[in-house]
Amino acid sequence: MTTTLTADKKNTTVKILSLLCPLIYFASYMTRKNYSIVMADIIISEGITNADASLAATLSLISYGVGQIISGILGDKFKPQNIILCGLSLTTLMNILMPVADDITLRSIIWFINGFAQSMLWPPLVRIMAATMDSATYNKVCVNVNIAGISGTILLYITSSAIWIKYFNWKYVFISSAVVCAVILVIWLIGFKKAVSGQHLFEKEKKTDKSDKQESSLSAKKLLLSGFIFIAIAIIAQGALRDGITDWVPTFIINTFNLESSSAILKSVLIPVFGVISIKLVGIINGKFVKDEVKAGAVTFGMGLLGCVLLLLIYKENQYITLLLSALVTGLMHGVNFFLICIVPARFEKYNAVSTMSGIINSLTYVGSAAATYGFGAISDNFGWNTVIISWCVVAVIGTACCFVAVKPWKKFIA
Repeated sequence: MTTTLTADKKNTTVKILSLLCPLIYFASYMTRKNYSIVMADIIISEGITNADASLAATLSLISYGVGQIISGILGDKFKPQNIILCGLSLTTLMNILMPVADDITLRSIIWFINGFAQSMLWPPLVRIMAATMDSATYNKVCVNVNIAGISGTILLYITSSAIWIKYFNWKYVFISSAVVCAVILVIWLIGFKKAVSGQHLFEKEKKTDKSDKQESSLSAKKLLLSGFIFIAIAIIAQGALRDGITDWVPTFIINTFNLESSSAILKSVLIPVFGVISIKLVGIINGKFVKDEVKAGAVTFGMGLLGCVLLLLIYKENQYITLLLSALVTGLMHGVNFFLICIVPARFEKYNAVSTMSGIINSLTYVGSAAATYGFGAISDNFGWNTVIISWCVVAVIGTACCFVAVKPWKKFIA
């Protein structure tokens, strides 16, 4: 719970945090997505299988998912800014250690720890935004936070293919990411201190009103009746498609069209570019038209399903059409992510459970991501890419159906 911001400091606080929060997510993506981006080059340069290479990424996603729940709970009990500071410090260290490791097992352990470090960023960040911003500002900053994260991914694609892998090797990607994160860590320390100067944010308040206590209680029954189980399954499906396609597209087009790794990675930048466009569009749509984020997620997921079907039918025809359709599907999944992962947690503010629910919800995303990162790699090794794309279609069907089922109960919950 947070004390009320003084009138003369509120605008300054919101303005500074509106700049700082996107920077945190930029740093997060720079130090988290770098492994999956260079994974294709690691496979080629070290002669390992897709499944072997995906072990580090999979373990990272598992620790990230579990860590989201832990960090979410801690974010509602302790000062969230301190949790973010710990996460940034630890992920910087792990990115420094990654190039030093020369063994698959050691790399996997380091990246497992990095996954937990990354989990310490999003839940407390959501709590900070929800506690200091009104609904319109929160939604706007959520859009900018997501765009900042994807922009970090775009920068990784470009620098990895055009500089580090082309002239040096994949290890420099981690070093450069660590430097960027360290700089943002310092900016966060200075900026947040200035933003909250003279205020006592996130201090616990004593509740004396019985009705307030009842209102702030989120029971399992309320959660069940809200249709959250179906939303949870849809979130898992979204994570599987968004990160599964993003992580494997460079290897996919290398195998399908016999491209060099640097060329495949550079061309794959189209995927996060579509993500930025998608997030910007859904942000505009959400601000003007959307009253129910689950219904919007259902429609967006359905469009992603159509994209998967088209990809299955024509992916062998042309590498650019394949990239375009892959980018379209992942862009739509970023849209689903915005509605279900960014907007849904804010609905729990009246229950004093924003950080906790944000952690749980985001962890579900990475249940899907972890399963997809390893699963799609194993399927491609054993059954080929055609079967992988069929599995994408199946996942899209599940996600779309669950969103539609959850529309009515969720509408009652938020009424």
